[in-house]
Amino acid sequence: MRKINFPLILGIGILLILMLMYMFPALFTNKDPLYEESPKYIEVRENGEWVEHFGYNPMPPNRDNLMGTDDAGRDVYARLIYGTRNTLTIVFLVALFRMLIAFPLGLAAGMGAKFFSMLIKVFNTFFTAVPILIFSYIILNIAYFTHLQMDKAIVAFAIVFTALGWAKLAGMIEDSTRKVMSEDFIEGEIAIGKTKLQIAFQNILPHLIPDAVSLFFKEMGMAMFLIAQLAVFNVFVGVTREIKALAFKSNYDMILEPEWGGTLSRIAVNMRKFDTVYWMTIFPVLLFSIAIVGFNLLGEGLRIEFYKRNSRVISDIRKIFYFISPKLFITQLKDIKHYYKPVAVKLILITGIVLYIVIPWHPSRYDFNIDYAMANLEQLVSEDFKGRVAGTEGGYQAGEYIKTQLSAYGYQVDETEIAFLKTENDKVVPKDISPVFVDSGYIKIVSADGSEKTFELYKDFSILSINRDVFTEETTERLIYKGIAVDNEHASKLASNLSENNAFFPMTTDYPFMNKNGEKPKNLFKVDKSTSFEYDAEFFMGWNGYEGAMGTQVFNATVIVPYASLYDALSEAVSSGYSEVEINLSYPQMAAHPGRNITGFLPGKGRTIDDPGETIIIGASYDGVYNGSENTPFAMCATPAATALEIARVIGGIDEPLEKSILFMFWDNEAETGKYTQLSGVGQFHLTDMTDVQMSMAHGFYYIDIAYPGYAEQDTLNLTTLPAQRANGKNYLIGLEMEKRLKEMDVKYRRYHFEYAMTEQLQNMRLNALTSIGVGNTTNMSINGPYDEIDNLNVERIDAIGQLILDTLTMNEFMMNDDNSAEVQP
Repeated sequence: MRKINFPLILGIGILLILMLMYMFPALFTNKDPLYEESPKYIEVRENGEWVEHFGYNPMPPNRDNLMGTDDAGRDVYARLIYGTRNTLTIVFLVALFRMLIAFPLGLAAGMGAKFFSMLIKVFNTFFTAVPILIFSYIILNIAYFTHLQMDKAIVAFAIVFTALGWAKLAGMIEDSTRKVMSEDFIEGEIAIGKTKLQIAFQNILPHLIPDAVSLFFKEMGMAMFLIAQLAVFNVFVGVTREIKALAFKSNYDMILEPEWGGTLSRIAVNMRKFDTVYWMTIFPVLLFSIAIVGFNLLGEGLRIEFYKRNSRVISDIRKIFYFISPKLFITQLKDIKHYYKPVAVKLILITGIVLYIVIPWHPSRYDFNIDYAMANLEQLVSEDFKGRVAGTEGGYQAGEYIKTQLSAYGYQVDETEIAFLKTENDKVVPKDISPVFVDSGYIKIVSADGSEKTFELYKDFSILSINRDVFTEETTERLIYKGIAVDNEHASKLASNLSENNAFFPMTTDYPFMNKNGEKPKNLFKVDKSTSFEYDAEFFMGWNGYEGAMGTQVFNATVIVPYASLYDALSEAVSSGYSEVEINLSYPQMAAHPGRNITGFLPGKGRTIDDPGETIIIGASYDGVYNGSENTPFAMCATPAATALEIARVIGGIDEPLEKSILFMFWDNEAETGKYTQLSGVGQFHLTDMTDVQMSMAHGFYYIDIAYPGYAEQDTLNLTTLPAQRANGKNYLIGLEMEKRLKEMDVKYRRYHFEYAMTEQLQNMRLNALTSIGVGNTTNMSINGPYDEIDNLNVERIDAIGQLILDTLTMNEFMMNDDNSAEVQP
């Protein structure tokens, strides 16, 4: 009677389940592993009955969360399911890398290479005395490893585990090789004149491969066990973030992406209160145990199967070696009349491999045309639009260009005005943190010896803000300030030189962020504990002369940002003694037009503008910063709008409507990042009109934010996929699919998941979105500077951003399917 190989059957069964979890996680759960549940009413089983309780994180197992939630409110079951891919990838790579090193070294050592034999023995002896766990803990706690994104962290961890643990496997292969070498048939092979290389390939390898396959799965089990051990010491794969939960008095770092080891990071704490948070320990430990046992059973089952008396494994392996032999293939080609069948099979296989390598198997359905995008960019940075400053005639005409293009592409175009002006005491004045425009100006520094230096606006300095009091006073042709520039170090000494006609111009390094909390009726500069002076203008010295222009807003004081030459002159003037400063500007022009958010709507299949269903919003800012009449307009801040217009053209030209409605949102008044106001484009949309809240409650929306491509030398594209705020659906899978697409496009990228330096638009829109994604680099130090020209832009990244978003809209099944599977939270 034939014996049943129970270890093999059980091992294969466990491996099949794990592979299903690896490849098809959505079959097991529809929850998002990154979604953080809010406190809510849950149904838990008590004494055989379902009872409703109010739950806060971590929540116990309940009807909605089968294995409960963790400290941040993330579903434990979903994180284990989705974490299978990352964890199995690590253990597979560890086993593969160890085998690639251990197999040739063990083979060489077993065949008599003394150097390799000694090397294996030294490593084995050392790591027998000092456990691998200790070295792994020390190495993987280095900051470099803790800040790697998941795909790079997986490879890094696998390399560390391999470097520390290959010797034991090599020792086992060495022993197996020695055993084969001691067989009588090896002496016969030597006697007929075979070389060591021929003996290794023709006689030893076929005997070693069955053992190697068995050991491979056992190595996966050992790697899995090491991951579990390290997790107990709070070492796990992937990036972390600080968690603040109601149930804990202290904060700690936790893993962001799903991975089995991360679920055990708090096991030491959880075991001390096991009765109240048992699910956070039991379920991860159970899954680890099943997987480790499964790999070991599979390895042992294969070993049993390979060494049965009637096993044909070794002979089959020899046939495979014989089939793939290049020498045999050349011989068959020479006598193709007799061997045309095997030659034809091999040629088909070779052709298939070459085609797979050469031909892209995942082409885009629709192509992003970079030439059209660059044509849009050249139009937006033309001198006719004078930098597209919000509220100016140039900004208005840029908006008209966008509206014309959207209409031509078949979109329903609309706009929302942003009121920059108000009436105060029967006089029209600009609102706080609204844009104004200064056409020209200069700053003159007169030193104690009477020498003068003059510096021009847009060439030597820019203006961050204008004092609001300017607009309540009588209008003049020029705005003139006279006084002395002072810093904290020299303030007391220079105060004595202050006359009635002069004023203090503080030189500060604290960036004057513009928001409601920063508003103040008076600007006071403290000289000492008892002396303060009121001022109207100041110099911001915090950027050390960096030449980056910025938009001008209305706020507390007139703030001048000096470039290198003026920065040096001011520093020298203050340190050398008394110097008079005159700030002479053309009178600031209030907004000639209200700001405008421009929208282009394209209904999805069976949808209308009144009933849009789930909508995908693609956001891009279109305003800019003025660079002076004699300078080339800045290019970088026009790239989001240029990219969005080309995406709109392609989408508008598709014959069949997409499953979901598309809304292109062109934001106005977003070019200056150092402000937070309801008068920005997203401020009007989110804070004033609360349109995103209404859309979220009515039908839900996804938000994709187009940021900057960077310059030619910046070769990495940022992809920011933020955890869903209002729905528990396919947010994580959407991000994974976008990563996969970037790899297929061969684009170098870095993915962020939480609180990366995102645009103001993304930061606000994420609060009510089903999914929020940022594509591109949010900031570049050279933006609005001398280097910011079209010729210096990374055109390939513009193309990559556009193509990725196009492919997401037309190929990403997790975003575009219309199954309404997301569980929206009120």
